[in-house]
Amino acid sequence: MVLVNATKKTVVSDNCHFANTVLKRMVGLLNRGQFGKGEGLLLDRCYGIHTFGMRFPIDVLFLDKDLRVIRAVKALPPHRTCIVRKSVYVLEVPIGALDTSCTEEGDQIQIRTANTDVTTHVRAAVTENAPFGSVNARGRDNSGPPDSTSQPNP
Repeated sequence: MVLVNATKKTVVSDNCHFANTVLKRMVGLLNRGQFGKGEGLLLDRCYGIHTFGMRFPIDVLFLDKDLRVIRAVKALPPHRTCIVRKSVYVLEVPIGALDTSCTEEGDQIQIRTANTDVTTHVRAAVTENAPFGSVNARGRDNSGPPDSTSQPNP
């Protein structure tokens, strides 16, 4: 998926992965030797991260339930922790991505699927508990973050 700074009309990450399970959030970037340009990791239901065991610094965005930037941390080095209690999502991107996209606190982030121009917003409260990658009861694919723009079926 592609994460866009809608406020500045810039791309923050054009190859972002969605960590929406305990295992994906726990492993995060620990197995990585480097972070490729344009890559990103969006952690769901997360208000704090650590960089223990990492070999490289990262830029970090703490986002609220509406994907608004609460705090932007540039060049968080290895062996550190960072917590923002009001955060619902955390976006980890390569060092320099925040400068390149001019992203700062207060900016609105949007998620776009890589193969369409449809913009979606992530909800903090997921109302349907179908597993990632499956089709839910309404016939919608759950292969990514929930779509808050869709209307519930009566």
